[in-house]
Amino acid sequence: MIKVFVIISIFNNQKDIIPCLESLIKAYPKINIIVIDNASADNSLKSILSLKYERLQIIRNKKNLGFAKAANKGIELALRQSAETVLLLNPDTLPRRGFLEPLLTNPAEIVGPILKFKRNNQWFYDFGGKVNFWIGRTTHLERTKNIKQNAKIDYVSGACMLIRRKVFEKIGFLDERYFLFFEDADFCLRAKKAGFKVALEPKSMMIHKLSEGKKKPLRYFYHLVRSNLIFINTWVSFYRRPIAYFYLWLLVFKILLNRI
Repeated sequence: MIKVFVIISIFNNQKDIIPCLESLIKAYPKINIIVIDNASADNSLKSILSLKYERLQIIRNKKNLGFAKAANKGIELALRQSAETVLLLNPDTLPRRGFLEPLLTNPAEIVGPILKFKRNNQWFYDFGGKVNFWIGRTTHLERTKNIKQNAKIDYVSGACMLIRRKVFEKIGFLDERYFLFFEDADFCLRAKKAGFKVALEPKSMMIHKLSEGKKKPLRYFYHLVRSNLIFINTWVSFYRRPIAYFYLWLLVFKILLNRI
């Protein structure tokens, strides 16, 4: 099999990371794993070490560097160890046997699986994302049924994204200006601009345990708005940016209104 390294960034993810790793190791007992800890304050690292999996490496950051910068540390280490392919994976996913092979056989340089998640006690299927280049917003193509067909997309979710080595060699790593959010869409757009193909693989599926019912902290919305602004300034044409800025201000107003 192609030499694959799985990169997982965590920050206080003790509840999710152990089921994720146990499921991944059970499915692929010889897979290479790199976990990057963003200075977690819970017992995430202690729990991970208790697994005693010899192909697992841990990078400990002294502070929370955000997703992109943390993931880049893992990617850099994987490439130094001759990784042919890197799989970015969120800790709140449940990898099952058989998800990886279709991703590896897909000819695209960046490829993701269908993400299956639950919202309001109903299962949904995420088929990748589209970018609105007028307002600089991203949208996931979600359906209540798994239609198992290829969709025309602009990016795949960073929750599970397989990337060939040659992509990093040509365009570099994730843009570290994004602390959280939009880094996956940005990376895919950069790759497409460089001539690489981004695709969804309908024969591969991953369960994504999205959290529901929790009130998000203000820092969550801060990073959402900040990253959206960076994305707008990077990918929206200058003559469209006034529309995108106006839409972003509406979003900020809506966030503030909902917290009153």
